[in-house]
Amino acid sequence: MRKVRVCMVSLPKAITFDCYGTLIDWEGEIQQFFRQRLAAKQVENVDARALQRYWEEVQFGYIQQQYRPYRQVLRDTMRMAFEAFNLPYDEVDVEEFAQSMGRWKPFPDTREAILALQQFVKVALITNTDDAIIRETEQTIGVKFDEIITAQQAGAYKPSHKGFLLARERLGLTVPEIWHAGFGFKYDVVPATELGYTTVWVNRQGEARPLDVKETFMVGDMRTLAYLVKGVAASM
Repeated sequence: MRKVRVCMVSLPKAITFDCYGTLIDWEGEIQQFFRQRLAAKQVENVDARALQRYWEEVQFGYIQQQYRPYRQVLRDTMRMAFEAFNLPYDEVDVEEFAQSMGRWKPFPDTREAILALQQFVKVALITNTDDAIIRETEQTIGVKFDEIITAQQAGAYKPSHKGFLLARERLGLTVPEIWHAGFGFKYDVVPATELGYTTVWVNRQGEARPLDVKETFMVGDMRTLAYLVKGVAASM
């Protein structure tokens, strides 16, 4: 007789979330900004997705060098990406990019899913941004998070563990009582796994797993994650 292994999952007391890319359409908003800036300069036939992907790789390396305010990160890395692609820009473009982040739009399922999750668990953010930017984003989404930990507060950007440890302290919870969910595999799933969390990879783009690290759950959107938590709660 074949043995069937049953995995028992407990309802957490809190889920900590990445924000940009998980709740906010990070990739789409950045691509749109780059596309509009280039169109204003009569530059056509530029692959905005390739530019955005290159920018993100530059940004990922840049934030690990030392802590800098995130608006500075946005300014510096936009310059670096556009210069690497030999694309025109001016300082107005750079400043508008730095100031735009708090207005980037959420995914259509974000607000409804957060409100649904808050019926069962606390919902907190561990986000690679500054306090002022995330205050704008919270208003843009139209929800009130139970706790917000920024890179500014932690003095470091994910995948550093500092934000995760600060979140645990603020929430007053232990590792088994927290799930961590995020779109960014390197930013979120890897460090949360290193710390022993139950992890949720919110893989909106259906991407291949980039590293030999296994998330606990993979979902395609926030609505599915809300269904998962509701199901776990109903089974208890």
